[in-house]
Amino acid sequence: MTASAGADPASSGSQLPGLAWPVGLCVDGAPVLLGSRCTACSIAMFPPQAVCPACMCEALAEEAMPRRGQLYASSTVHVGPAKWHKPFTIGYVDLPNGVRVFSHLVGDPAIGAEVELDRAVVGREADGSAIESFVFRAVEG
Repeated sequence: MTASAGADPASSGSQLPGLAWPVGLCVDGAPVLLGSRCTACSIAMFPPQAVCPACMCEALAEEAMPRRGQLYASSTVHVGPAKWHKPFTIGYVDLPNGVRVFSHLVGDPAIGAEVELDRAVVGREADGSAIESFVFRAVEG
């Protein structure tokens, strides 16, 4: 696994339990998205793929995505799945390695703002158990 932009994934490459997407932990305990990079054309992607969408190569390596990016677009959703907290904000985040990630957003970051990967409870199952996901939130400062 390759580290990018300050991401230092744990050597075990372990995935956080209960999350739908491949999210690992950095040495400092912060979440990191685990994606792929094509060994033939060097295109990065998230979520990880079995075949490169750019050159159709099947030789892909797991790679930790940068934890910070820039908010490209967002929307607040008022009607959605019963188990998700509403309203919720979603958006596209452009990472410095060229990957664009669709994600829940926490707070109200402005378009163009620097955002950072985190994790948060985004809803509740019928039994009351938390639905946790990766999210992006505005960088403080």
